[in-house]
Amino acid sequence: MGVAFESFTSELSGQQVSLLADTVQYFADAPKLLSIPDEQGNRVAVPILPDTMSSLLQVFPEGAEQEKRSFGFRWEAGDDEDKGYLVIILPDGNVLRQVTELSRFSAV
Repeated sequence: MGVAFESFTSELSGQQVSLLADTVQYFADAPKLLSIPDEQGNRVAVPILPDTMSSLLQVFPEGAEQEKRSFGFRWEAGDDEDKGYLVIILPDGNVLRQVTELSRFSAV
């Protein structure tokens, strides 16, 4: 499959991340590619799991629903072309790495 998506940055508000987390949780048993806006407003299909979205949600303190923060997204291929890592750079510079099997995800 090659690269799942090209690296991009997304400015997301606490409210957006909360809605995305709810969506991912709804599809927890049958993962879907989540559509995340890049800096130009284009939608990028990202294979993201509920635990990873929960980590993104924790970046926002209570009451910061309208505050926007910058997240970096990139794909690191694994040994098998179907497997790799979703890498997310959090606003504070910390990095999340989600082991990902692309064939588990389908389009919404």
